[in-house]
Amino acid sequence: MKKKIIYIAIALTSFSSCNDAFLNRLPETSLVTENFFNTPSDLSLFVNKLYLSESPKYWDLGTDNVVASEKDEILDLLRGNITPSTVGGWSWEQIRELNFFLDNAGKAQGSQELINHYIGIVRMLRGLEYYNNMVKRYSDAPWYDHALKDTEKEELYKPQDSRTFLVDKIMEDLEYGTKNILKDLKNRTVYNKWYAYGALARTALHEGTFRKYHDELNLQTTANQFLEKAVEACEQIMENTVDFELYTTGGPDNAYSNLFTSNDLSKCKEIILFKDYSNDLNIKHDVAMHVFAYTTNLSRSLMESYLVKQDQKAVPFSSIENYETKTFMETFENRDPRYRQTFMYPGYVRPGDSKPFVANMNLGGYPQIKFIPQDPLQNQWGCSYNDLPLMRLGEILLIYAEAKAELGTLTQADLDKTINKLRNRVGMPHMILSELTTDPVLEKQYPTVKGEMKNAILEIRRERRVELACEGFRKDDVFRWKAGKLLELSQGIYIDKLNTVFDVTGDGVTDVGIFQNSEAVSPIYKKKILYYLEEKGESGYQKSSISLSEGDHGYIVLTNDLANPKKFIEPKYYYFPIPDKQRERNKNLHETNFWNE
Repeated sequence: MKKKIIYIAIALTSFSSCNDAFLNRLPETSLVTENFFNTPSDLSLFVNKLYLSESPKYWDLGTDNVVASEKDEILDLLRGNITPSTVGGWSWEQIRELNFFLDNAGKAQGSQELINHYIGIVRMLRGLEYYNNMVKRYSDAPWYDHALKDTEKEELYKPQDSRTFLVDKIMEDLEYGTKNILKDLKNRTVYNKWYAYGALARTALHEGTFRKYHDELNLQTTANQFLEKAVEACEQIMENTVDFELYTTGGPDNAYSNLFTSNDLSKCKEIILFKDYSNDLNIKHDVAMHVFAYTTNLSRSLMESYLVKQDQKAVPFSSIENYETKTFMETFENRDPRYRQTFMYPGYVRPGDSKPFVANMNLGGYPQIKFIPQDPLQNQWGCSYNDLPLMRLGEILLIYAEAKAELGTLTQADLDKTINKLRNRVGMPHMILSELTTDPVLEKQYPTVKGEMKNAILEIRRERRVELACEGFRKDDVFRWKAGKLLELSQGIYIDKLNTVFDVTGDGVTDVGIFQNSEAVSPIYKKKILYYLEEKGESGYQKSSISLSEGDHGYIVLTNDLANPKKFIEPKYYYFPIPDKQRERNKNLHETNFWNE
């Protein structure tokens, strides 16, 4: 066994270190192929390494859900900094690694069920890698179903295959996974059949809606087949009520938050797959420091998405009188409980602190508390070890509802077993299909939504944005719905008056203020937390990092967003260019559509 471990270590080191001109190659030596891939245990050892590549998401950087100062690829794209000569990507290392496994796994001897299980996992991962890192970025790309050899010149230098061809192959991989990966849920940190169904549903929903709304592809007539696949895959999970149910421990005011701060999700029936972290094993992450008031704050747009409880109904925030000028404190009145379990609320005391935290106005003023651990020792760089979900039942219910609405087949019964279950968890009034009316704000955000199910689609999009906030879905959602213009400007909290201080902790005592500059500060405010629109330099006062949308009042915006506005070019920015150097090496590659103009 020790020799096999050495062999596979050599192979995997080669996988991660080799990089040639256009495809990441690895040495396919007899040392690896003859002494490995002989038993299901060998296959298991190989697959176990792949879990390391799973990266949980805990924010929505680069989207309209956040006000961000941190550098991000989407921000670079919108500011015109992404070009064929500067762009990254077009990496084939993971696909080649997976193909290498598939080329050799068939020689294993032993339980065919186990062998097919591991092949199913790797085919599923190949399908996901192709879709997430090739189709989503470039639409067209070469399809490779085996690890290429140096002698295969024609294949090495082939042009792109079409999106339709790629997606058909991807669906074959994902469906193979659903048929062959085992159901065992004893450990929710390993790939299982239910994750395979979820991966199929997630991918099919993306492709179906992308084709429906992106008329530049001329694939609208093929959209429904993918939406139907999404529905069918979700049903497999939703019908398994023995293994899956929404997490409700903590009640309406805490259950949703508890799901993302738990140190042990192993027994949580909402979880389909999670990343296990451990203090004892020193397996940790940085979520607490990344999301809380250091590089991003949440946005006005996301804040306004949370419904208001009024007269036993859930109504849009935009229906409330003077909603556009609500102060930080006022925005929390009668809101969906998920709002204060995601956004820092007045009086919030960070674990380990002795007094309420005061929002950082330099980042917009709405700190994120979703995912923040309750143990104060975890709220330091590199010290968080709360488990992080990779897929959960809540997402599956949203996929099902959206796909049914897009197909035009959504019923009240469908809402009751999806959206309304999510609302039950937080004590929000139900969504009633027959009572839905058009919200002008949603209609403006998503002008391409038409038809009899328009209001249902819009409300399901709102519910998805709220339930999945900060879980890394927003960019993909905006892209597949062809709503890229939403990414152009993010705003923070509303400031009704400049050169004064106000209360953000709810104790009636003023905490923080925004002033034109230090000279505008009255001596009575000197001990408060103060922010300035202008900062004094050698040549006089210059604009600081923040501004107000109306000059002397309004929403906090990052000054850089005003000086260097973000612009989304339709439909070009729904795709990424192929790096110039790759096209120089393979003359048969054409530039990504809409980047070759």
